[in-house]
Amino acid sequence: MPDAAVDGSGGASETAAVAPDALSLDSLKALAHPLRVRILHELTTRGPQTASSLAATLGESTGSTSYHLRQLEAKGFIAEDSERGTARERWWRRAVDQLQVWTKELADAPEGRAASATVLGAWAQHDSALLAAFVATGEERYDEPTLDAARVSSRSATLSASELHRLTRQVDRLVRDAIAASGAEAGEHDSADPVPADPVHRIQIQFNAFPID
Repeated sequence: MPDAAVDGSGGASETAAVAPDALSLDSLKALAHPLRVRILHELTTRGPQTASSLAATLGESTGSTSYHLRQLEAKGFIAEDSERGTARERWWRRAVDQLQVWTKELADAPEGRAASATVLGAWAQHDSALLAAFVATGEERYDEPTLDAARVSSRSATLSASELHRLTRQVDRLVRDAIAASGAEAGEHDSADPVPADPVHRIQIQFNAFPID
């Protein structure tokens, strides 16, 4: 499973993507804690949060989320969102874009393989939960333009390794270019002049491609 990545949120507060950042074994091991992966996933999918809001969402104590936020900050995964912070409460945002959490170098070490599996497994589980929630309740929660725009699909094909490599990179590049062109990555939506017929929502884009034979 070479070069598996955990993507950034495509939000206005996120660092611009240049190339995936390969994690050191030490940083990967620090991230490989179920609650830390969940916190980073929430900051990625929902945007900036406080220790209190994360605690309420995740069913944890504020003391617990505060501790793990500090550990994530120490390794550079998150940073304080100074534009939102107050004297009473600090806000946190994801501070990294695409992270390489499974590379050949990491897989060469048993600790690296185990940590990568922990992070990717938990991340995929949280992504799947979001998709399942949309499938189960989307019709009730969203308006017709949004439901018409959304798409849940899967396809199967027989591809060589080189063809699969080309496909995954092309799709990844297409998604990133489309987000940048839409203005979502630069935070260019003008909330002062909304378009009634074009509702804006926080969106997650999922793309999976893997052999099944």
